[in-house]
Amino acid sequence: MQVSAAQNSQVTAAGSSSRNDLGQKDIFLKILVAQMQNQDPLKPQDAAQQSTQLAQFNMVEQQISTNKLLESMLANSQSGNSEMATASSYLGHKVLADSSAFTFDGSTPVQFSADLQSGAAAADVQIVDSVGRTVRTMHSSALPAGINNLTWDGKTDAGSTARPDNYIVKIAATDSTGQPVPANTSIRGQVTAVRLTPEGVNIMVGDTPVSMASIREIQ
Repeated sequence: MQVSAAQNSQVTAAGSSSRNDLGQKDIFLKILVAQMQNQDPLKPQDAAQQSTQLAQFNMVEQQISTNKLLESMLANSQSGNSEMATASSYLGHKVLADSSAFTFDGSTPVQFSADLQSGAAAADVQIVDSVGRTVRTMHSSALPAGINNLTWDGKTDAGSTARPDNYIVKIAATDSTGQPVPANTSIRGQVTAVRLTPEGVNIMVGDTPVSMASIREIQ
């Protein structure tokens, strides 16, 4: 009985495999070509039947393409939903995110960080507006290696309040010999929203969008 059951299982598996193979477009095409190559010249295949087989082949090919597209859409949707769920848990938390860009609302001081690979003897911090104008330059004395928290109070070099705009912070640090010290810039702020975009999930730090991958610290 066990042998019989195994044989039946093998037959069933073979039949299933055979049916699957027949559903593949390459196998279907090979069968169609073989049929055309081996047909009796005195009894050529009916043209209407041949057209029907070609149409069936196109349908199989289209169905395979449709299935691949649906699988891709489903995978992207599941990935986006999972990332959205994770990002939503950041709402209301303060985060530190890799970004040199930020949005100034016209009143709230902006906190950012300079992550130095080594200690710096001096550093210049520039705040540049959306049209490329430097509105503020701040000079700093020695900064240690690692994360250094800095704040822009929203004032220009002239002492007035900068207008609400999108800005970029640039940090130029040098060591005691005047050689540049690499510095990575991050912004610090509260997560106010989570958005699903064609490029992926964005987290809004204030009014500044950052990617999930850019988050370095959560408080």
